[in-house]
Amino acid sequence: MEKFTELREAVDSVELVDAHAHNIVALDSTVPFLNCFSEANGDALFSATHTLNFKRGLRDIADLYHCELSLHGVQEYRRCCGLQSISSICFKAAKISAILIDDGIELDKRHDFEWHQNFAPFVGRILRIERLAEKILDEGRPDGSSWTLDMFIETFVGKLKSDADKIVGLKSIAAYRSGLEINTNVTKKEAEEGLVEVLCAGKPVRITNKNFIDYIFTRSLDVAVCFDLPMQIHTGFGDKDLDLRLSNPLHLRNLLEDRRFSKCRLVLLHASYPFSKEASYLASVYPQVYLDFGLAVPRLSTHGMISSVKELLELAPLKKVMFSTDGCAFPETFYLGAKKAREVVFSVLNDACIDGDLSVPEAVEAAKDIFAENAKQFYKINVVVKSLDSKNAISPNFVKIETNPSQQDITLVRIIWVDASGQHRCRVVPGKRFHDVVKKNGVGLTFACMAMSSAVDGPADETNLSGVGEIRLMPDLSTKWKIPWSRQEEMVLADMHLKPGEEWEYCPREALRRVSKVLKDEFNLEMNAGFENE
Repeated sequence: MEKFTELREAVDSVELVDAHAHNIVALDSTVPFLNCFSEANGDALFSATHTLNFKRGLRDIADLYHCELSLHGVQEYRRCCGLQSISSICFKAAKISAILIDDGIELDKRHDFEWHQNFAPFVGRILRIERLAEKILDEGRPDGSSWTLDMFIETFVGKLKSDADKIVGLKSIAAYRSGLEINTNVTKKEAEEGLVEVLCAGKPVRITNKNFIDYIFTRSLDVAVCFDLPMQIHTGFGDKDLDLRLSNPLHLRNLLEDRRFSKCRLVLLHASYPFSKEASYLASVYPQVYLDFGLAVPRLSTHGMISSVKELLELAPLKKVMFSTDGCAFPETFYLGAKKAREVVFSVLNDACIDGDLSVPEAVEAAKDIFAENAKQFYKINVVVKSLDSKNAISPNFVKIETNPSQQDITLVRIIWVDASGQHRCRVVPGKRFHDVVKKNGVGLTFACMAMSSAVDGPADETNLSGVGEIRLMPDLSTKWKIPWSRQEEMVLADMHLKPGEEWEYCPREALRRVSKVLKDEFNLEMNAGFENE
């Protein structure tokens, strides 16, 4: 209908931000080409040729390549043209401006992260936390000694923090290993026992112990909150390694109710299919929950894809739903994901206009948000499109940016700590410097500041803390708030580190954490604190 021409043009022309994908492999990789169309493996994969997805997808690929409509015809075309050529064809047709790659899948002859920059000017990395943990355990201790939980966590968290400025987000496949009912209060003793079980299973390490997975998940969220990194979470269907019953996102309720992680942005992948309605509900009631429909589109039937996306939009805010291809191993998966997503999203938004849920201008805005704008803001990346026609259509100057519009209004940020005499003190920095530098690198503070008494403007006697030596005040972003009586200023509590990621032994907040942990682990006591106004 002519009425919806504007919507059709918006859907067809928008440059896509592919918010979740994986590495492409060489043509002679052992990864079966049938995995383009199915999550099955082994004997079950041979039945993939009888699925609706295969028949539709093969036709789409043959049309793109102008080759014989058969599996043999497509594979022969791939062999003759070479990977570079077919990748260029697929990505040009898909009009993908940015790809976020989870490189945690060990695929035969996979191309490295940088190789993909030949086809999308911006390629961001998503760090899979379980794979990082397994690599650390496989590599072992430098001195050959056995791992303890404390040594492992120090190495694991240190690696996460050192990579924080090189990645756009974290990812967990806890759903595959032990399920989504994450226990955020798992004890150190339980995690230690879990680590022993993992190590006893031998190498290569494959982490499946639930307590250990929950522990590293929780510690990863601590880092995510500190560095304002989002966490992607596998939900819903996948290959047979997954127990589908445990991948329902409703299992995440305990995590979502934990106030420590209320500001950690979580994205539920794969439309949580077949739990799309449940995912939509969670996104509607929890401000930290976002949705991504990659894999469900294009793996389901046309009816299934449309139904799943409609279910996501039944309750979820339009600003919280994102596109991805979940492309993996083959460039054709990126093309199919992009092609079907455009068709499905147009159908869903078109119906929403007919039903009276949206006006056409609102649908146009929703299309741009779902395909690009939501992901740009969520992952804090900047994608500048110059033209859709030339070879260099997309600017290669991509940067990770802060997109919170309220930041533009903040002139000063107060970084607060409490000294040994119980006095609140602060350092004030300009808002721009805070977000550009201080948020990740902290701000300097002399040792003597923790030795000041309430009566003397100098270090107390016998503290051994002087003006020689410096710590870093590292902002705890989960505590950052706009000051009600000074709306252009923010305040944030800070931890004390010798260097970013290495706590100072005299940090009051770290001391409180240690004591609280002892009370919990050894006596099963939890301390609640308050104050009395006098």
